[in-house]
Amino acid sequence: MLKIAVCDDEKTFINTMSELINNKLGNRIEKLDTFINPYELLKNINLYDLIFLDIDMPEISGIELVRQYKGNNTHIVFVTNKEALVFEAYNTTNTFGFIRKSNLYDDFMSVIIRFEKNNQVLHYLPVKSKDGTVKCKFSDIYYIEKQINSVIIHTKNNIYKVPDTLSNLENTLRDFGFIRTHIGYIVNLDYIVAVNDNEVEISNGEKIPVSRNKSKYVKTEFLKRSVSVNE
Repeated sequence: MLKIAVCDDEKTFINTMSELINNKLGNRIEKLDTFINPYELLKNINLYDLIFLDIDMPEISGIELVRQYKGNNTHIVFVTNKEALVFEAYNTTNTFGFIRKSNLYDDFMSVIIRFEKNNQVLHYLPVKSKDGTVKCKFSDIYYIEKQINSVIIHTKNNIYKVPDTLSNLENTLRDFGFIRTHIGYIVNLDYIVAVNDNEVEISNGEKIPVSRNKSKYVKTEFLKRSVSVNE
């Protein structure tokens, strides 16, 4: 589970960034704290796995704050609307990445995908089972179906009932190869072996419905995935 902080002197941007983080990382977040005062963040900086830090702040610049940070377990990502500062930060500090406020979503996703590749914590959904909370690997999930007030996660080895919504999980999973085939289903593209007008077949032999208005989209995404795997 991730511990994340956002530090920026603009409350509006803090709200925007927090909403994006919640939408994309969802139930993988243990805590999400926000700071306007960078000195308050500096006191607690070692508590976090990932920090989104504004470079240009009145009390102390993000660059100077990072220079004062003596640890090495926290991944710090600079956020700025002054692109010229990126080069200064890159040359003088050891940071994980940069996000331009003018290109917020794309830069954010680029950072998260790279972070995901380097940190196994983002490969999992935490789910409760009879043995307690377990880590459900993205790569083990065949598909997820909607139930009343819950979802059913079908994996290679288990089936989990989770008190969550399909829309929330769709936001979490869509950038990791999962698609909505139907109002009641999300499917892992890696396990789709055939696509028809009204259903997809997955590698375990099950057939998942495809709604009429999603048929073209599902076929397109399946073809794109097939091409990328074979390149």
